[in-house]
Amino acid sequence: MRRNIIAIGLILILMATSTIVFAQAKKASEKAKDPVCGIPVDKDPKLSANYKGETYYFCSKTDMEKFKKEPEKYVRKK
Repeated sequence: MRRNIIAIGLILILMATSTIVFAQAKKASEKAKDPVCGIPVDKDPKLSANYKGETYYFCSKTDMEKFKKEPEKYVRKK
C-alpha cells in the first residue's frame, strides 16, 4: 500500500514537471530575430516596429531607432 502511494506521488510529480517543461518550451519559441544585430529576441511590443505590413522586434531602443531611420538597410529581400 505504501509503495503504491509513493509510486502515485512520483507519477504526479513527473506529470507536473513535464507540463512546466512543455510550457517553457512553447514560450521560448516565441522569439524573433533582431534585423539590426541579428540576435534572437523576445517579441516585445514595446521594442517593435512595423514596416510594409511586417512587424520587426529589437533587442534595444537603439537598434529600433536605427531600423526606423533606414529600414531598407536591414530588411532582407525575399
